[in-house]
Amino acid sequence: STQLDFHSPYGCSKGAADQYMLDYARIFGLNTVVFRHSSMYGGRQFATYDQGWVGWFCQKAVEIKNGINKPFTISGNGKQVRDVLHAEDMISLYFTALANVSKIRGNAFNIGGTIVNSLSLLELFKLLEDYCNIDMRFTNLPVRESDQRVFVADIKKITNAIDWSPKVSAKDGVQ
Repeated sequence: STQLDFHSPYGCSKGAADQYMLDYARIFGLNTVVFRHSSMYGGRQFATYDQGWVGWFCQKAVEIKNGINKPFTISGNGKQVRDVLHAEDMISLYFTALANVSKIRGNAFNIGGTIVNSLSLLELFKLLEDYCNIDMRFTNLPVRESDQRVFVADIKKITNAIDWSPKVSAKDGVQ
């Protein structure tokens, strides 16, 4: 067992919610499953600067393409990496999990796009610049204390349990 270290009050609240769901399965026999999602994105996403970074920067690219060149900032040098999971893959996961809930109830799973679908901010900007034929100019802010440099979800547990894995590539999903 790995000791939990939440790094922030936000992380602590997520960890507490996870534990409630696991306990409801264990104590009351409910069919609960915990998914610990990495960076999700997809069409019609209402993203903000702090949450939904892929959608946020896609929106910035659309604005630039449409002549709205408002300055924007990024925290750090842009080399921080996250794995990304497209909404279509998330929906596929949910339906596959529901069909197999008796097999996976009472478990927590890391969910993400894996290393194959990992992007840095700078890599995302390059994809958007090439696709939209634009130049994304930004200002760097200091690194946020709570940010990890690299996070890529290990999804082996869910893959082994229900034979699910992401299908939409980061490049295809961003386009």
